[in-house]
Amino acid sequence: MTASKIISDSPVRPTAADTELLASAQATALAVRDLYQAAVAAGAGGEHVACLVSIAAHHDAYAQSISSLIGRAAPQARDSEVFSANEADFGSDTMATALAAHALENSLVAAHTEVIGMLESTEGAALIASMVIIEARHVVALAAIAGKSPIDDTDLFLVTPEAAQADAQTTTTVA
Repeated sequence: MTASKIISDSPVRPTAADTELLASAQATALAVRDLYQAAVAAGAGGEHVACLVSIAAHHDAYAQSISSLIGRAAPQARDSEVFSANEADFGSDTMATALAAHALENSLVAAHTEVIGMLESTEGAALIASMVIIEARHVVALAAIAGKSPIDDTDLFLVTPEAAQADAQTTTTVA
């Protein structure tokens, strides 16, 4: 089967299964938006407050775009588990918030990349792919806000938390 055949056989509009995946992505986007807003409200950001506000706005825009794609099936509410699991890390300390946000955005890049492969519709896949591109840029910007260097802190820029954990579980020491 050729790539053009696969693409031409794909539905343009989201399927029922796609709608579930996209609804979950919207709820996550709203939770992440709320985390950034909570950090800014707590005093995080300093000279980088505009960056945190912009990243929050990006996640709000993702949620709006998903809503326009799936209509009434969009939950329009944040994923409370995502918010609660990360809330303590998004406080007034700019560096701690940037590092927590870096890890979260990195996880979103990995998760959303996986979702792209699960989506059947071209519109859904294109939307999530556009989000991944920006989330990956967030990762780099947040590392810089936290004072990290792509030269000195290579793993922070190139390794996802999931990959680091998997590597730690498979690494053996040689005596």
